[in-house]
Amino acid sequence: MDPLTDSKMGPPGDPQESEPRAGFALALVVLLLFAIAVAAATGYQIVHGEWRMAVQSTEGQTALGLARAGLQRFMAEQVGVFADTVTYSLNGGDAVVAARKISDIDDYSSVYLVSSEGVYSDPVSAQLPARRTVYQYAVHKETSVDWVAAVTQSSGTLAIESGARVAGGDISTTLDCPDGAGPAIVGVARGGNTVTFTPVDVSGSTDSISYGSHASVLSGLDLSWSTLTDPAFPVDFQNVWASGVAVDSFPVVRFTGNKIGYGWTSGRGLLIVTGTFEPQWGFTWNGVILAAHFTSMVGGAIWERAFTIRGALISGLDGLGAATFFNSDGVVDYHRCNVIGATGAHGHFRPIGNSWWESM
Repeated sequence: MDPLTDSKMGPPGDPQESEPRAGFALALVVLLLFAIAVAAATGYQIVHGEWRMAVQSTEGQTALGLARAGLQRFMAEQVGVFADTVTYSLNGGDAVVAARKISDIDDYSSVYLVSSEGVYSDPVSAQLPARRTVYQYAVHKETSVDWVAAVTQSSGTLAIESGARVAGGDISTTLDCPDGAGPAIVGVARGGNTVTFTPVDVSGSTDSISYGSHASVLSGLDLSWSTLTDPAFPVDFQNVWASGVAVDSFPVVRFTGNKIGYGWTSGRGLLIVTGTFEPQWGFTWNGVILAAHFTSMVGGAIWERAFTIRGALISGLDGLGAATFFNSDGVVDYHRCNVIGATGAHGHFRPIGNSWWESM
C-alpha cells in the first residue's frame, strides 16, 4: 500500500482524523455540564430542604410559645364573665384559647379544661402555618373571695367592744336572691393574732376560728390582695364613691390610701381600701369591705360612732399587724346575697399545678 497514493488516508493533520476526537470532547463537555447541573440541583434541594426544616422548626417553636403565652394570658385576664373562645394576637401570630367546663366542685367553683392553639407562619415562607396546642386544667372561682366569717381579721389584734354585734347567721332571704337564707357561717375568723370580745356579741356557726397566720388567711380565702389593689386591676369607681348605678347592682369601689365612710357615702358592692378605713356617722354598706386596716371611732355620740355592714368585713390584709377597734355601736350582719353579689363580679381562674401538656 502506497501511503502517498492511497485515497483513504490523508496527510497528518487531516480534518477527517480530528472529527471523532472533537465529537468525543463535545460529548464529554455536555456530560460534565449535565453532571454539574444535577449536582447543583441536588445541592439546592438539600439546602432548600434543610432551610425548610429549619423554618418549620422555628415556626413550630414560635407557635408553641404563642400557645403557652395565650394560656397564661387567659388565666390572668379572664375576670368575671368570660367568653368561651378568645383570640389573642401576639408577636406576629395568634393564640386561640377555649375553655370547656368539665365538672362542678361546689356552688361557686368548677373545673375547666383550657386549650390554647398557637398559630404562626413566617412571612418569607410559603408554607402552611405551624400549629401547636397546649392544655391545662383550671378551677374557675365564680367569686373573688371564699368567705368563711362575718368578720375576718387577717393580721393584727381585734378588740370588739361590748355592745357591738357580729352575727354569722344569714339575714338574707330567697326574695333577695335564689341563694338567700343560707347556712350560718363563723362569727369571727382570725390569723395568728388575738381577738377579744364578749361572747354574747358574736354569734354564728361558731363564734370564732383561727387560721394561725396571715398567709393562711389569704390562702384559705383564696384572696389575692396584691391583685385587687393593683392599679391595673379593673374597678368601676377609683377614689370616688359610686354614683348613678342601679339599685340592685354591686359596683367595685376602690380607694388608695386611708378613707373615712360617712352616712351620706353609704352604698353597696365591693369596697376595697388600700389604707385604713374608718366608718362614721351611720355609714352603711351592703356588700363586702376589704381593707388593709379597719378601725372605728373611739368616743363620740352614738350617731357619730354607729355603722352597719350587711355582708362581710375582711381587714388586716396588709399583713402589718395594726390593731383594730370595733366600737359598741358597730354592726356586721352576714348577708349571703350581698356577699355573692359583691364578689361575683371578679370570678377568676386558678390553674391546677402539674396539669399542663401539649397535644402532639
